[in-house]
Amino acid sequence: MKGKTLHMRFAVAATAVTALVAVSGTAATAAAEDRNGNPRVGVQSTAAGVLLTGDWNGDGIDTAGWFNWETGTWYLKNANTTGFPDLAFNFGDSHEIGDPVVGDWDGNGTDTIGLVRGGTWLLRNSNSTGAADLAFGYGDADPGGFPIGYPVTGDWDGNGTDTPGLRRDNVWLLRNSNSSGGADGTFTYGDQFETGYPVVGDWNGDGYDTIGLVRAGTWLLRNSNFSGGADVAFSYGAPLPEHWPVPGDWDNNNTDTAGVANATTWYFRNSNTSGVAEIVFDF
Repeated sequence: MKGKTLHMRFAVAATAVTALVAVSGTAATAAAEDRNGNPRVGVQSTAAGVLLTGDWNGDGIDTAGWFNWETGTWYLKNANTTGFPDLAFNFGDSHEIGDPVVGDWDGNGTDTIGLVRGGTWLLRNSNSTGAADLAFGYGDADPGGFPIGYPVTGDWDGNGTDTPGLRRDNVWLLRNSNSSGGADGTFTYGDQFETGYPVVGDWNGDGYDTIGLVRAGTWLLRNSNFSGGADVAFSYGAPLPEHWPVPGDWDNNNTDTAGVANATTWYFRNSNTSGVAEIVFDF
């Protein structure tokens, strides 16, 4: 899958970051709070930073990564096995205020990184240090300069390119190009004052990314980007903050499936059903 990360900022304990780089699995999960200290959902955040998944090398398999808020450093791994990152580079500022996003912005089959600062999207077409290759406005900023709503990314129209979206409460606003403008698709999914954790993936292998929610370990996935009920529902993982949902295509079958992670261990499943993890590793 492309474009599976969904982000809002939580409080992050910077003191654990160096330890995690040196020895995997030493950080504890941070409180699930936003910048104002209120309970929030929508980001895979631990004391180490933000947990990410993406196909970093274009081999068709999504693998783990994380972003360090304090230094603006990305750590990406090309195999779902215990070990150190294959890539480490900076994109972002020290004490970065932007929300990290991941997607295939240019349709070349490789996921790369980006930041959303307020209503400005800064996307890079390679996993390396450098300036943004794409910069455009989508969405609004709050008085503190942060996005209003949760930035999401996915291939909404099946053209092989990931583009932006926003989730505001239970309203999803999806755009089909990496450019300024209004939403191409707007619909509701979830409850008003939704507490579920948003996820995005190609759940049925049809080439379109669609949306979902994870409520207390129950996955509620939808196979179209329209209002309606869940097409797939199952339990996997413990409720937040013990496990953070991180879906992806772990077996290169063009279908995204469930995964969860904490600050030490990642647990991936190759079907959207209840059961035990088929892939487990530390990173």
